[in-house]
Amino acid sequence: MSELSGTKEHIFDTFIEMTSSLGYENVTLREIAKRVNIKAASIYYHYDSKEQILEHVYAYYARHYFDTRIPVEDMQKLVETADAEEFIFAIARNYVSEDPKKHMRMILITKIVYMRLFQDSSASTMFLEHNADDYRYVASIMQHGIDVGRIQPGFDMDIFARVLTGAMMAMGIEAFADPQYTVGLLDHEVRVRTMLARLFQSALVTE
Repeated sequence: MSELSGTKEHIFDTFIEMTSSLGYENVTLREIAKRVNIKAASIYYHYDSKEQILEHVYAYYARHYFDTRIPVEDMQKLVETADAEEFIFAIARNYVSEDPKKHMRMILITKIVYMRLFQDSSASTMFLEHNADDYRYVASIMQHGIDVGRIQPGFDMDIFARVLTGAMMAMGIEAFADPQYTVGLLDHEVRVRTMLARLFQSALVTE
């Protein structure tokens, strides 16, 4: 996809704002144009169709999903010394961008992906690929912790990595329904993160 700027960017952002709240089927190019304050025909200068805007939204999501991820090498160093709560919170922080506009876009686009999981193969494929990658990311950090003796060797890091990424996914499905969502906002999210930290703490080797 080409870089976003000017009217094209305005159309893009209006599309994700409307789609994330109204649903893809209920959004029309005419309504988008009305909100952008341009003629409906002018949209075709930037996008061929509503379907193409959605394709560009998915491309943006795929391109930027891992932008805020803490490098695995840094997380491997962290697991060597951090307590369980610090480590679990660091994993959660992977989904927070310091750029407010980008952060809001990713929240709204994530909501769109979740809304279309069961009716759009592009959404479901990205969802599965990203969650599989998240699992591999967490598992590699866990394995490093075991290798350096920070995590007890009997700890089943495979199951824990799956539980952790699954919990993040489940919380995301609900949390991203709120456009104002930020990590740690929901009471039950804090409880789940605390529970995961408690489980992880029991596996850490302490001096």
